[in-house]
Amino acid sequence: MWINTPSARLAVASHRALRLKDARGARVRAVQGTLWVTIDNDPRDIVLEPGESFTVESDRPLVVMPLGACATLDVKSAASPPASRARLGSWLLALWPQTAAVAARA
Repeated sequence: MWINTPSARLAVASHRALRLKDARGARVRAVQGTLWVTIDNDPRDIVLEPGESFTVESDRPLVVMPLGACATLDVKSAASPPASRARLGSWLLALWPQTAAVAARA
């Protein structure tokens, strides 16, 4: 699935993983639960407690998994807010033409 949005709040169930590609500059923040972040071919393991965040510094795919029970995270793209709103507005236009004008003005 491909989702093109400037930010998202996602819940990841226990024993499940979220794989992010092309995420350089994105910020991953733990909202609820503890997250384990690992990057392909990177020796580091990043552990985020609620409220902590990590900015992705590479183009390599990364995997986010909850440690223990399910966890909730925010992912915010590196795009500037006006560009992000324009992207979101164009995506909405394809689905709901009346709503896209409101999103583009926000």
